[in-house]
Amino acid sequence: MKKLSVICAWAVFLAGCGGSGGDAPKVADIEPGFGNDVNAQLEAELEFYLPSFLAQKGELVITNLQDNSISTLTTDALSEFSTTLAVGGQYHIKFEPQNDQILCPKLLGCGRSKLNDPNDLNENNEIDFGEPVNAKLNLELTALPVPGLNQLYFSPYSSAVAFSNYDSRPLSLTAAPHYHLTINTILQRRKAEYVASAMTYADIMQQYQSNTSNSSQFVDAFNSAMSGESNIWTLYSELANEYLSDTLLGEDTNTLYRQHAAKTLLEVNELFRLRPLDKMQSTVTPYSNELLNEVRNALGVLRLQDEQYSAELKEKLNDVENIASDDAQEALVTIGEVIGDVVKHVSPAEGSEAGQYELTGLNITYETQLGFRWKVIGTRRGFDVNIDVSVPEWRISPTLGDKIVGTGGGVVTKPGTSLDFTFETFEIVSSSSFDPNNVQEVTGVASAKGSLELTQTNAVLTGKIELDAIREALNIRSTKTIIPYLMVDGVLTTPNQTTPIRLYANERSPLAITEKLDLTFGVQLELALNGGKDLRFQLSGEPNTFTNFGTVDVSMILGGYVSELTVTNVGGNINLIARGRDGYWVDIKKKDKLYTGGFYFGDKIVGDVRTIRGIPGVLFPDGSFESLF
Repeated sequence: MKKLSVICAWAVFLAGCGGSGGDAPKVADIEPGFGNDVNAQLEAELEFYLPSFLAQKGELVITNLQDNSISTLTTDALSEFSTTLAVGGQYHIKFEPQNDQILCPKLLGCGRSKLNDPNDLNENNEIDFGEPVNAKLNLELTALPVPGLNQLYFSPYSSAVAFSNYDSRPLSLTAAPHYHLTINTILQRRKAEYVASAMTYADIMQQYQSNTSNSSQFVDAFNSAMSGESNIWTLYSELANEYLSDTLLGEDTNTLYRQHAAKTLLEVNELFRLRPLDKMQSTVTPYSNELLNEVRNALGVLRLQDEQYSAELKEKLNDVENIASDDAQEALVTIGEVIGDVVKHVSPAEGSEAGQYELTGLNITYETQLGFRWKVIGTRRGFDVNIDVSVPEWRISPTLGDKIVGTGGGVVTKPGTSLDFTFETFEIVSSSSFDPNNVQEVTGVASAKGSLELTQTNAVLTGKIELDAIREALNIRSTKTIIPYLMVDGVLTTPNQTTPIRLYANERSPLAITEKLDLTFGVQLELALNGGKDLRFQLSGEPNTFTNFGTVDVSMILGGYVSELTVTNVGGNINLIARGRDGYWVDIKKKDKLYTGGFYFGDKIVGDVRTIRGIPGVLFPDGSFESLF
């Protein structure tokens, strides 16, 4: 590659240099800064987020890890506080609240209270929303601030990562650590708030349930999981998902949250899937052009110049769209509906005797030896049904609601779709005692864990499944099923691919007055594409939009580097924003064959995106030019 002089570079830009057949200028061996002032003193503005159910008043201790200088700042409300730091080095930041007061953040409450628990303020034997919870938290993080606004989100997870100075970006596939936002939207900030709150809730409730207040418990569990011991770590994951499921149902938060619901589920659950991590780098290099190399790699997958995905990737994403079809979603609802209806109408709560029973479209063989067992054959929602479930435990309680814990499996099929499942455990808790003459009694919550094999035409998805469901009355004659949490961890096999895949989904519109499911999905794929054997790829939204290049929000790790890309297409004008390491990002606007935009470090522009003699690239202040493709 060759460097072009400033005069010739501008001549090329204005009129062309060397004739129409000359090579486009390239950057080569340019001094740092590419004409930017490398001696400029850059500043970062820091804002903070602490979950609202924690004490906001306290001290912020900031350590510059380059010179070990320490500053201590006092704030009455951390989430409304800001400060300014110099750009270039790594900082360790710790918040020490004035008191340990923690309030239950779940709208549905935080569970049964301890015996004679002073935190049970209304003495109803429950820790309700807003009542105190005993726990101690460690709140710290490490960050490499960049010019402009930096928003930092405290949680026990950020503390665990900071403890060993790990780089967590490969887990969440975020260009900056998941707790550090630079260039962002209000919905990205909302997502980061929910991630921080879910992690914090998980720590609080694990301490409460284990009856041990210990601020290092989360960090210890994280380090144990990094060493391969994951039993306790799994409990934190379950609690975080419990918080997110409950939050989705909150009417005051639903409108904003549901737009990023599946993306939030994806990020939280992938953060719990630990793998070997590198250490965080200790400095930021202003005016680096390394992001452009990462962008070129990413654009090999997301082909902006062709306004489409690579043909290979599009074919694989089309398989994902097909496997997450409406019929597949309906099959899940059918399983839950059949199990729920059968065990309520033929049950020990009704004093049912062993024998043969019929429900609309279903034939039931009911056994009562060694617990309770239902063998069900028939049709429901257009599916042929063959299900066998056993329930060794059945609690009857008008106050707490009936509780059923069991195992089972079976298959539901219709032309083009077959779902074969095994539930290692499932649980149903009704709102009150079962009463088959009252539609209201079908309301309640259910959960299941097991395995599945989903076949859609020539595609097969096999793997583990976890599912939470809620049934509530729409009116006196009908109920609806809401899925606040669904996870499938498996392998997708088609004629085009054999791909490890994880699907996360929940209800986009849980408050809508309709029986129809409205799931939004987050998907992570581990692909092997030509030129990208180590590609991990994330995207979210409606399944039938995954191959739509016109509007897409994806994250990927390729060659060890994480990139976040957002594409929008308005009237044929395409805008791509690509975010990379250390707060670098590029904004590319494409109209016909003309490319414009900017290359940024935080909020400081480093170079201009220009089209020179038909070649799009970045023009730096010293006249150096580097192509985008």
